[in-house]
Amino acid sequence: MQPNFLAELRAKAGGDKAGTGGFRNAGSSAAASNTSRVVSARMAAPPVSPGGGNFSDVDFYYMNVHDEQIGPAPMKELRTKFKQGEITADCYYWCDGMGGWEALDSNAALLKQINPPPPPRKKSAGGPPSLPPPPVSSVPPPPSSGPVAPPKPNFGEYAQQSFERPSSHVFSPQAEPEPVKPRRKVLEKGWMEKLTADLVPYYYNTATGALQWEMPEELRQKRGGAVGNSGWFWVPDPTDGYVAARSLGGKSYQTKDGKQVSYSTPRGKTLDPLNPASLSMLHDDLVLLDDLCEGMVMHNLRERYMKDQIYCGVGSILIAINPFKRLPLYTPDIIEKYNKRGNKVLPPHPFMIADNAYKTLLEGEVNQSILVSGESGAGKTETTKQCLMFLADVAGSKANIEQRVLSVNPILEAFGNAKTLRNDNSSRFGRFSEIILDNEKRIAGAQIQSYLLEKSRVGYQQQGERNYHIFYQLCKSDWAEHYNLGGPEYYGYLANSGCTEVSGIDDYREFQDVVSSMDSLGFTPDEKHSIFSIISGIIQLGNVTFTEASVRGADGSTIDDINTSYAVASQFGVDANMLAEALTHRTLEIIGQEPVRVPLRVDQAIENRDALAKYVYEKLFNWLVGRINKSLVPEGSKGSFIGILDIFGFEIFQQNSFEQLCINFCNEKLQQLFNQDTFKNEEEVYRSEGVDFPPIQFIDNQPVVDLIEMRGGIFTILDDVVKGPGKPEQKDQKFGTLLDSKFSSNPCFVPSNKHRGISYQAFSINHYAGSVCYDIDHFVDKNKDSLFKDLYDMMAMSSDAFIKGQFAGEQGGRRTLAGDFKKQLNSLMTELKSTESHYIRCIKANSLKKPRVFEGSSCLEQLQCAGVFEAVTIRKNGYPFRYTFGRFVERYKCILATEEGWQPLQSSDLREQCYEILSSSKQPFSNMQWGQTMLLFRADEYRVLELCRALATDRVSSKIQAKARGRLTRRYLGLVQAARPRLQQAEQSRDLATLESALQYVNEVLGQFAVFSISAPIAEWARCKELVVVIREAARLEPELECWVYSDLADDNNFEMLFKTVKSAREIAGKHPTPKFDELYAMAIEQFEGWREFRLSSKLEEVMKTLERDEMSEIYAECKRLEYVSSSLDEIERLMGVSEQELLKMQYKKANENGMAQRAVEKEIELKELVLDQFAANFTFEKCGMLRDPIDYANAKTFSLHRDEHAAGMLVWSKNPLLTSLTRIDDPACVKEATNAFKCIQGYCGDIRANYPETFGVKVIETGLDGDDWIRAEIYAGLMKQLSENPNGYSRNKAWELMMLCLMHFSPGDGIENFLQIFIRENGESRFKDVMVRQCHVIAYEVSAAAAPQAHMLPSMLRKSGF
Repeated sequence: MQPNFLAELRAKAGGDKAGTGGFRNAGSSAAASNTSRVVSARMAAPPVSPGGGNFSDVDFYYMNVHDEQIGPAPMKELRTKFKQGEITADCYYWCDGMGGWEALDSNAALLKQINPPPPPRKKSAGGPPSLPPPPVSSVPPPPSSGPVAPPKPNFGEYAQQSFERPSSHVFSPQAEPEPVKPRRKVLEKGWMEKLTADLVPYYYNTATGALQWEMPEELRQKRGGAVGNSGWFWVPDPTDGYVAARSLGGKSYQTKDGKQVSYSTPRGKTLDPLNPASLSMLHDDLVLLDDLCEGMVMHNLRERYMKDQIYCGVGSILIAINPFKRLPLYTPDIIEKYNKRGNKVLPPHPFMIADNAYKTLLEGEVNQSILVSGESGAGKTETTKQCLMFLADVAGSKANIEQRVLSVNPILEAFGNAKTLRNDNSSRFGRFSEIILDNEKRIAGAQIQSYLLEKSRVGYQQQGERNYHIFYQLCKSDWAEHYNLGGPEYYGYLANSGCTEVSGIDDYREFQDVVSSMDSLGFTPDEKHSIFSIISGIIQLGNVTFTEASVRGADGSTIDDINTSYAVASQFGVDANMLAEALTHRTLEIIGQEPVRVPLRVDQAIENRDALAKYVYEKLFNWLVGRINKSLVPEGSKGSFIGILDIFGFEIFQQNSFEQLCINFCNEKLQQLFNQDTFKNEEEVYRSEGVDFPPIQFIDNQPVVDLIEMRGGIFTILDDVVKGPGKPEQKDQKFGTLLDSKFSSNPCFVPSNKHRGISYQAFSINHYAGSVCYDIDHFVDKNKDSLFKDLYDMMAMSSDAFIKGQFAGEQGGRRTLAGDFKKQLNSLMTELKSTESHYIRCIKANSLKKPRVFEGSSCLEQLQCAGVFEAVTIRKNGYPFRYTFGRFVERYKCILATEEGWQPLQSSDLREQCYEILSSSKQPFSNMQWGQTMLLFRADEYRVLELCRALATDRVSSKIQAKARGRLTRRYLGLVQAARPRLQQAEQSRDLATLESALQYVNEVLGQFAVFSISAPIAEWARCKELVVVIREAARLEPELECWVYSDLADDNNFEMLFKTVKSAREIAGKHPTPKFDELYAMAIEQFEGWREFRLSSKLEEVMKTLERDEMSEIYAECKRLEYVSSSLDEIERLMGVSEQELLKMQYKKANENGMAQRAVEKEIELKELVLDQFAANFTFEKCGMLRDPIDYANAKTFSLHRDEHAAGMLVWSKNPLLTSLTRIDDPACVKEATNAFKCIQGYCGDIRANYPETFGVKVIETGLDGDDWIRAEIYAGLMKQLSENPNGYSRNKAWELMMLCLMHFSPGDGIENFLQIFIRENGESRFKDVMVRQCHVIAYEVSAAAAPQAHMLPSMLRKSGF
């Protein structure tokens, strides 16, 4: 029997899982497992050695250095693997006759055969003799042998603070119950692998006492080896960003897959070198990379991404790459895993960022913020939802508020997200969500601030994009009919882009989610109706079109279809005529003069219509955000919060406008904050602490920020142009001219005269992420952000109170979008600067939106724009970990709990206390920097400190737990003994109240001990609990049994209910809960079995007469369901496995046995059909045995010169008469009759001239009725001849008719019947083929007709037959 080494490993690590009979068996819980100590010890049974120490015929199982169990393997394989380094003396093995796994070096004889010592070397002149190899330890002989079986794990008391094991990652099981002192295996160089209490591996150097989490290089080389540079470099690549390639000299390089590339290194620059061995070393924190060049960073991200490891860290910064598929990374158990990770090092994840923010808030009372950034399609929205989900789950709330916070997402996504070319669910607005916590740090509410909704999308989308999701959702919902809406393809605002459907988005279902979210947030029915009325009105407004018209001698416009304006007016609650007038005219007010009504041209009317749609939608969106905030406002004053910023990424399109300028300005401000947090603050810390550090180089984007927002900057000039005099159509050009004149010398600005190849006036800004060209057309109009007074006043008079409220008050004439956005953004930056920020950089893996596609060049550009490479450099070269002296002492004071005991602090000075703590760790911390108020250190020191802290925590917690558990266990056992008599009395009473009282008493007294994982099963408690369940179930079933036993069981429903009740009662019948139950159960069984016999026996008997497969399957399933036993079921099982042909034979036999003549005929026909299907090739017309040989047929004409032609055309259509009969008829009179019958066939089919063809058909039938089987076969052979290769459609159709008439009157006979069947199947037309095949079978079992029909009867006979 092959042993399972890993099963032993799991058994040792997890403990015994048996014994679940107690009221709460917490002894096998995770808590007990996490605090256990597993001891690696040798088996008491030594290894078995075959006779004479010869292992050549033994099969071994072994663990290699990669912790893989392999076997069976012969001695030869062991020798080979040992030479290759796949096996070492520390590896474990097992073979038949051994009690457990053993290390190879415990068996000197075996190790000697695997790795024989080299022959002794000759003494060198004057040198000392060579030393023999060190002796290998041996163990005593094995005990008496028993049956061969894999070793079983055995556990004793855990004797060490941490589990020690050799580097091969294996355990040695114990054979005796007594604890065995662990055998410590020290590897070469002094390194050994050990485990913390929660089974996390770390490494300890026995020579120096050094500790580290990472596997030492010596062990790594031993397992995987290392390779030097060997001329490898990172070569820039336009597709992948960088490729690893080996220099071939000059400009030529060869990649890993053998492809040759050419690259010319720019003057003054060199390629980054590459160690090929490092390609296999992937890290989830880029700071840990040995080489920090862009190529290695890209390689690390690419390889992890292809393994679905989409998250990577740069210190505290998270990089999230969009996988474009669902991954199982966000389940409740993963949330719990990150929330309770303790000392475990877990992979980077948005949950870790959210957890850090939450726990930092708990510790420091400083508001937190999580900034999620990236370009469109990078996954910002999903990442934001994951952070919210984690906080909602971990923080919780008193009144289920966290679920209301989560329910905001469907609403905001529906009204603020849309499909773009880059992303199917792109956020078209910025969003800062404040998750507000109460004093107990539970979620008390939330507030949301929105930024710069892309309202231009309402009126126009690029080809392949969509409008906001809510428009399509409403059109496809059940509410659409109420608002007189059809499909989205009928509306201009929704269909002009050519995209109304998105793969993977269910608009119907998502609309239901929106309505459900509105309900959970307390939206009233009237509010929902008004919201969707506005959406419906905007949808239909897009269908209002205009035609040129002359209005009072001026160019104007009129609405094409007034009905569309009526539809819009009804949704907005306004007058239709007023709407039509406001769309096609505007009121011009001049100071000192009467207002003038000015008609609008078609293009102006369209812009006016779109302006109304955009303005109304923006009003609605802002109201929605305010309404959501009202639903989520916390009670009392605002407490601490965690803010999550999900805002548009940097945008560079072929044509960029005002919206892109605002978006990119926002990203400039956020990048500036990132620079301050990541770079400037770093330098400030080093200066204030007096720590030397070289100046940090980074791109300072302050000049770009100043260009846009400073007094006299781009936004100021734009606002001045909006508010200044001039015609609207000329203001854009004026704006461009002012920019060029003022900023032409600014290095961050590119004026319009330096642009080539564009047909519009433009300017460019050199942003931190690259240069962006902006088209100034409509800049001024978009910034104005206002509506003509006619439309505004009209909406203010709406009959809908909700809409009227949106337009209450005067329209702000001096307001500009740029000014509002700048104020909003400055307010956001002020709030963000007051928080401790956490960063998530989202990366879009590819532009195809497909999984497992990594476009390196695009990702490289995004990483550069996000400042990731600079962050990697500063984290690696600087001191990313820093603690004030007080915080350091607070966190690492537990290190003073050494193996020798507690070492109290001697000094009261915090700096000195830090020194004492570091000294007690006995680890080298010479690279730590001592500042004025804090300690600064790098990742290496941080990992060692955390390891020391984890080990110290284990030592302290294990001692505390041991004392507490001992005391609690003694108390627990005393209470168990006191409770047993009461449980025994309750069990004997079999009274439900007494039993429940006893169980409640035991739970109250003993249940509290389950928290400490020391409870154990109590047999009396288990029996009492089971008895309670049985008595309760009996009380439930007794009325049901009584009801159905006395019911009319002839009724199917009553019988089924009785069966269901009997099945339920059977589970407790053996416990005999009450006498009444036993009596009713016996009656129910008797009734059920009797009626079951009555129902099934007759059905089963009928089925066994017919043996129909479907009927047998049905009755078999019914019998099995009702647990009916019969010998016939075994027969059915056998019959269900036979072939169709065998079953038909049995059905035919049964039909004859039971006198079912008609059924026997049907089965014989089916059997014949089956045979014909199998052997159709044997029954082709020319193979018929009754036919004459073609040579004989041709020789019938003595002086013919065309005998070969006659022979070849014997069975082919012909207008000529037969030379002789087609069949082997010898009698001349019969031959004459055969040839005459063929002439009649030709006459009926029109192949020869005939005045009354029907009489020829009647003659053929008469000849068949009067003739014998040979004549009948001759007739059918003649018909098949005339149907073979007949070019005349009329003739063919008449021949089929005549064949059908013949089949209605006489059988073709056994000799030709099968050939006729196959001929009809292969050549007949589908409209009559089945009818003729069926008739061919039927006539074979019927008596021939008494007489031929009259000629006029033939057509009606054919119609009746279905021909």
